[in-house]
Amino acid sequence: MNNRIKGILLAAFGGSMWGVSGIFAQSLFTHYTVSSEWLVGIRLLFSGILILGYSFFVNKENILLPFYQRKTALKLIIFSLFGMIGVQYFFYKGIELGNASTATILQFAAPIFVYAYTVLAGEKKATLREIVLVLFTFFGVLLIVTNGDLKSMSISPLGLIFGIASALAVAFYSIQPRSLLAEFGPTVIVGWGMILGSIPFQFVAPITEPGFQLTWHSLILLLLIIVFGTSLSFISYFASLSYITPSLASIMTALEPLLAAVLSVVVFKQIFGFFEILGIFIVMIAVLLLASTKEEAYVEMVNEQI
Repeated sequence: MNNRIKGILLAAFGGSMWGVSGIFAQSLFTHYTVSSEWLVGIRLLFSGILILGYSFFVNKENILLPFYQRKTALKLIIFSLFGMIGVQYFFYKGIELGNASTATILQFAAPIFVYAYTVLAGEKKATLREIVLVLFTFFGVLLIVTNGDLKSMSISPLGLIFGIASALAVAFYSIQPRSLLAEFGPTVIVGWGMILGSIPFQFVAPITEPGFQLTWHSLILLLLIIVFGTSLSFISYFASLSYITPSLASIMTALEPLLAAVLSVVVFKQIFGFFEILGIFIVMIAVLLLASTKEEAYVEMVNEQI
């Protein structure tokens, strides 16, 4: 197997597992009285431990290095509290209040907020092509949440709010830790971000108090979310950047919303209207085209650390 195929398969696996984890979470919310606070807390804690273990034992990295300087330690704590918690909690709350497919596609629109930041911060100039793609993304989201009827919404307002909030959190998650990722590598920063991000949830919904009856079915779902939907998906995506370009890897992550939508139909018998399906494809195509226009110098720099 050549390196290109290996990289494509790793990125595809990572994107697929991200999409599937949302379906597993929706299944927990549907069949058990699981709170998103408890689920996010246990997911972040154990996934962080697994990712840091991979970083230490496989990559042979010094996982304590970010804490040697007060400045980098503070940046890491900020990333954990506002980036990691925001991404994970808003996403799972969006699933709890809405559904996995809509929450996933709304979060997938995060690059438009990253793009807006780079323009407003003066890091790049806006082009007509990019502005059109941003407008198409908003149009696609509008079709998804209204199913073509502007007088009503096909999802709950709170589900929409948390979905958009998760996209904003992803933008912060992508921008704020850039210097940390370049200096220490993604597995170290993401691993610690998850562990530190899990701490506040232990005061709200301790992992020792799940609030529902643990069965073999629920434990298997939890295991799938933590191991496959989080730890292996992150590790696979990062590993893919050693073999393929970041732009190609980002294209493969489009499997996440696509798989979430397909599985929502198969598992939960969710029915999508014509305009919702059209909106999903518009958002996916517009975001992928917008992502392909971004400067990759930073991502390539991160790639060298892996």
